[in-house]
Amino acid sequence: MFAEKLTLLYLIIFSVMFTNTLLGLTSISQWALFLGITLIIFGWIEKKEKFVLAGQLIFLLLGFLALNIILNDKIIIPQTDAIKVSKELKILIYFKSVVLFMGAVILSLFMRLFKVRFQKVSAYILVFFAVMLFFMVFSIQQMPN
Repeated sequence: MFAEKLTLLYLIIFSVMFTNTLLGLTSISQWALFLGITLIIFGWIEKKEKFVLAGQLIFLLLGFLALNIILNDKIIIPQTDAIKVSKELKILIYFKSVVLFMGAVILSLFMRLFKVRFQKVSAYILVFFAVMLFFMVFSIQQMPN
């Protein structure tokens, strides 16, 4: 009887800790997106390219964080029925999207480095996709467990 209660307690604590870890990972990425978007827009308003570069570098670091999460299998997908998509699966899809976004950031940084004519257009596109990712992670965080 005591062993069953101990096992149940362990499962409850593990599920709460895992949920908090996922919430922490998505919150960190959401704040990084917010900071990157804010720095880029502030750089455009004040006409300071260093702020735009700082925003792009924050996006790049966020991409490396997402790549680390995906490669180290930090997200465990539970078995569910075919009708309902789990929150963990949506988080995994979000982090894969962030890795693709990191590819666009690298392309934009190379355009900036080689002073290609369309570097400002690429920054506009980055901000647009960053806002989309921001609201994607926001909607995932609003999902019930």
